[in-house]
Amino acid sequence: MSGVAQIVISLATRAIDAPFAYVVPNDMQVEIGDAVIVELGAQTVLGFVVGWEKEGAYVDAKSGKVIDLKPILAHIPGPFFTSYSYELAVWIARYYAAPLSESLKLFLPIGLAVRLKKALSNYSATGEVKMPVRRPRKTHDATDNTQLNDLHHKPEKLTEGQREALTAVIQDSAPRNTSSKPIVLEGVTGSGKTEVYLQAIEAVRQIGKTAIMLVPEISLTPQTVGRIRSRFGDDVAVLHSGLSDGERYTQWEKARTGDCGVVIGARSALFAPLSNLGLVIVDEEHDSSYKQNNSPRYHAREVAEKLCELTGALLVLGSATPSMEALHAAEIGAYRMVKLPERVNKHPLPQVTLVDLRREFTEGNRSMFSRKLLDALSQVRERNEKAILLMNRRGFANFLLCRECSYVPGCESCSTSLTYHQTQHHLRCHQCNCIKPVPDQCPECQSPYLRQFGGGVQRVASDFRDYFEDWPLVRMDADTTAEKGAHGRLLEEFAQHPSAVLLGTQMVAKGHDFPDVTLVGVINADVTLNLPDFRAAERGYQLLEQVAGRAGRAELPGEVIVQTYSPENPACRAVAAHDSEILLENERIMRKSFGYPPYGSLCNIVISSSTEEKVERFSARLQDVLRKSDDLRSVGATLLGPAPCILSKKSRQYRHHILLKASADTELGPMIQDVLKELSKPADVKLSVDVNPTDTF
Repeated sequence: MSGVAQIVISLATRAIDAPFAYVVPNDMQVEIGDAVIVELGAQTVLGFVVGWEKEGAYVDAKSGKVIDLKPILAHIPGPFFTSYSYELAVWIARYYAAPLSESLKLFLPIGLAVRLKKALSNYSATGEVKMPVRRPRKTHDATDNTQLNDLHHKPEKLTEGQREALTAVIQDSAPRNTSSKPIVLEGVTGSGKTEVYLQAIEAVRQIGKTAIMLVPEISLTPQTVGRIRSRFGDDVAVLHSGLSDGERYTQWEKARTGDCGVVIGARSALFAPLSNLGLVIVDEEHDSSYKQNNSPRYHAREVAEKLCELTGALLVLGSATPSMEALHAAEIGAYRMVKLPERVNKHPLPQVTLVDLRREFTEGNRSMFSRKLLDALSQVRERNEKAILLMNRRGFANFLLCRECSYVPGCESCSTSLTYHQTQHHLRCHQCNCIKPVPDQCPECQSPYLRQFGGGVQRVASDFRDYFEDWPLVRMDADTTAEKGAHGRLLEEFAQHPSAVLLGTQMVAKGHDFPDVTLVGVINADVTLNLPDFRAAERGYQLLEQVAGRAGRAELPGEVIVQTYSPENPACRAVAAHDSEILLENERIMRKSFGYPPYGSLCNIVISSSTEEKVERFSARLQDVLRKSDDLRSVGATLLGPAPCILSKKSRQYRHHILLKASADTELGPMIQDVLKELSKPADVKLSVDVNPTDTF
C-alpha cells in the first residue's frame, strides 16, 4: 500500500513519544504491524508501522511548514503485533512515563527482536534486508514435568461455590455483555479456583474466542501448566522468561498465526498476539512479581484491565489473599466480587499456632526451631508424611560482625552488608551479586572474632540436619534454582519421596498442591513483616496465609506453626484466625491517613549516578522543576524529598529519590512524562520513574 505511514522509531528515549511520517514507495506493500528500516537524522534505524497519514503534502503541526518526507528504505513483513497493540503501548508509555518504543517492545519476543536487529545490521552493511525465517527446533520446555502433571480430568461435580463463580464468569464473558466489570475471585486455598479458570476458558473457546491466563512465576507452578495442557492439549502456548529465545519465539508465533487459542505464562504473556480475545485471568493477582522492575515499570493487573477495556474481554482476578487495590475496587463498585469460602473437600483450613520466639529465647532455646515445631516435625516423620518449611531469606547468616570493633563486611558497590553463604564459604551481595572470600580476621582491627549473625535458608538446613540427619530435605531458593528447569526438578524430587521436607524462601508458598503435606512451619515471620515499606504488613500476611494453605489440602488434616517475635502483630493474628479483616482494619486507617494506595496515587522517581555530587545536584534541580509544574500543582500533588534511597548505593551507583503523592484518581505518569521531556539531563545521570510502586527501596 503506497502513501504516508506512521512509524514508531525503535529508540529508547522519552524525546520520541509519537510516530514519524515516512513515504511508502509505490512498489512496497506495507501493512500495520510490519517492521521497516528508515533514516532518522544521520542514523539508519528500525521502526514499526502503526498507522497512516493522509496522502499529499505533509505539514508539520508545530511550524506549519511543508516537509519533504523521507521514504521507507526497506520492509520486513509481519504483522508483528495485533490491531490493539499500538493503542495499548501508547497507554503504557503515558501512564507509566516510559519511552514509547520500550512499551511497543513488550509485544515482541526476544527471539524476534534479535532477528530484526540482525536484519538492520545486514541492511546497514549491504543496502539489502535479509530476515531469516527459519523456525527454531522444538526443545524441551522446562515447565513440562510429567511427574508433576496429574494428566487431570474435569471433575464430575463442582461445589456450589464453584458453580456460582463459573456462572458469573461465563455470563460476564458472553459476547452480548458489553458492560461487564472485572471479577475478583476470592477463594480460600484449596477452594478450586483453578478448575473455575479451566472451565471458563473452555466456555470461551467454545464460542470462538481466545484466552490468556497469567500466573506469578510459571517455573514455580508446573502443576498448573500441566493441568491446562492436559485439558487443552496443542491449543496452549506457554510464554515466560525461563524459555530460550528460540522457544519463546516459537510459542509467540503459535499465538500469532492462530495455531493456539490459549496462552499461559508470567506477566509477559499478557502481550501475546492473540486475536478475538475473550478472557484474561490473573491468578494470584496480589503477587508482587506482576510488577515489572525495569522500564516500562508496568503492573500486569493494571495493564490487563486496560487490555480488556480495549478488546471487550472479561478480566478475572483470582486470589486467596486479594490485594488491597482489588478489594478497594470491589468495595467502590468498580470490580465485582465473587467468593469461594470453603475448600473443595469441605475440610477446614489448617489450624495455625503462633509460637513466641521471645519466650523460647528466655527459656534457653537458641535453636532456629522452637520446641513446638520440632515436636510437630517428629510426628510428621513418624507418620511418613511431608512438611514445608518457609524461611524468606537466602544464605547461612545475614552478616558477619567483629565482636571487638563491630566491623561488618559490606559491598563496595552497594550500601548493604554481605551475606554469608556456608555451602560455598563466601560472602555475597544480594543486590549486585558480587562475591568475596570470608576474611580470616577483621580487616579493621585484625581480631579473629568474626561472628555470624542472623540466619537464612542455608542456616535452617544446617540446623535441620542436627535433628533429622537422614530425613530427605529438598532446598528451594535462588541458590539452588539458578539452572534452567531446577524448580521443576526439585518439586519432582519432593513429590517422589514418600516422606520429605521442602525448605525454601517464598518460592515454596506459590501454588503447590501436594496432598501428603500435613505440616507447614514458618521459621521467622518477622523477616517479611519488618521490611521498611508501607506494604510490609499486607505482603507478610499474604505470604503467611498462602504458605499456610499448602497444608492439609487432601484427606489428611493440616497444621501450621508460625514462629515470630511479635505474635501480637495484626498480620500474624489475621493468619492465626484465617481472617484478613484483622489486618485490613488497621491497614485502611494507616493508608488513608498517609494517602497510600489504594487511597492515593504514588510515583517514585529514582536519580542515580556514579558520582554522589551529581545525584544531589540533579535531584535538587528536578525537585524545583516538579514544584513549578502547573499540572502537578493543579491536582494538589505532594512532593517528598529528594532523599537517599533506603538502598542508597547499588552497583556502584549512588541513589536518591523523590516521592510524589496525589489523590487516587490522579494519573501522575503523563504529568511527569511532560515534565521530563522538557528537562535536559547529564549523560551520566539516570532516571527511573515508577508509577504506583510496589516498594520504595
